Amino acid sequence: MSTSLKVLFEWFPVLRKLFEAKTAEQFDDFLDLHFEECVQRMEAEAHHLNGDCEEKLSAFLAAALSMPGLSVVREGYSNGRVDLTIKSESVKSTEKRLAEAKIYSGPSYHSKAIAQLISRYSTGRQSRGYVLEYVASPDISNIVLKLRNRADKELPVEQVGCTEDRTMKWSYNSHHRHSSGELINVVHINVNLYR
Repeated sequence: MSTSLKVLFEWFPVLRKLFEAKTAEQFDDFLDLHFEECVQRMEAEAHHLNGDCEEKLSAFLAAALSMPGLSVVREGYSNGRVDLTIKSESVKSTEKRLAEAKIYSGPSYHSKAIAQLISRYSTGRQSRGYVLEYVASPDISNIVLKLRNRADKELPVEQVGCTEDRTMKWSYNSHHRHSSGELINVVHINVNLYR
């Protein structure tokens, strides 16, 4: 590794994680850390973002997520206009993830976002997708708990089993059977924009 690349990776460890990812799992590990950092940046600017429309919020998040080696496109096409398409541009591992974003408006609206991601946009080829929820209401902790409890009870959109904890605060996993027969891991990320 050249000296300048070594210095770059020392300055930006997340960049190293992206460029060294050789498997889907390693890419997802990178994306987990990167999403958390970008969501925290977004929450720190919530006083500027609260009240914005979904498109503006997703544009902000797409700009924060974009970096050398990672393409983040808004309104890319995958059997319809998906909110975010995230692609690695590495020669070692070309990975693609789709994300559907909504401003929180209750559990049924959340289920519709899952349905869009799983039933409309996803081809079944990617093993992971994201549902991003911009929460401008107070008590995000309780909102996320209610979403999980309802999902565990109703198993929406061919959900298999109960939801699972994630290390990122206000996020969780669910698994859904795609029409292809594949199981898709959906990462639910809730962004606190209440101020």
